[in-house]
Amino acid sequence: MKNLMKNRQGRTLEGTVFEVAFLVLAALVWGLIAWLYVRAPESVPTHFNALGNPDAWGHPSNMLAVCGLMTILGFLMLLGAYFPSTISMPFEIRTPRQTALGQRLLRITALLFLLLTIAIAFGAMKPPYTLWPLFVVTGVIIIVVLVFAVLMWKAR
Repeated sequence: MKNLMKNRQGRTLEGTVFEVAFLVLAALVWGLIAWLYVRAPESVPTHFNALGNPDAWGHPSNMLAVCGLMTILGFLMLLGAYFPSTISMPFEIRTPRQTALGQRLLRITALLFLLLTIAIAFGAMKPPYTLWPLFVVTGVIIIVVLVFAVLMWKAR
């Protein structure tokens, strides 16, 4: 069974749906980021202190780099769903059900990373500068990962 988990997995309808959703959401997110970028002031926050106040400033293009990195990480998660051996959990993944849940986790997290991307862009490029959207999306990601970890554990 372990060899099955290390092999590349084929395409599925679920995978295709998530990939199309990722592309559509990425287009919308980057359209919003472009809209924010052209309206951003000369200097935007690039770092916030523990109280949520901006304490470092830079050009809006710095945020484009961060948003680009987040989008690439989301794409890599989608790609990783085709290689179940990339799924790392604190327990061994032995069953096809665990593999399917791990793949779904990666695909959902990829979409959530796009939401994290737009949360970062809105928090940094649109006054009033705030971190609450970033905290909300991060909280959702943590909850999703925990739920899937429990489901995968129970699927042993």
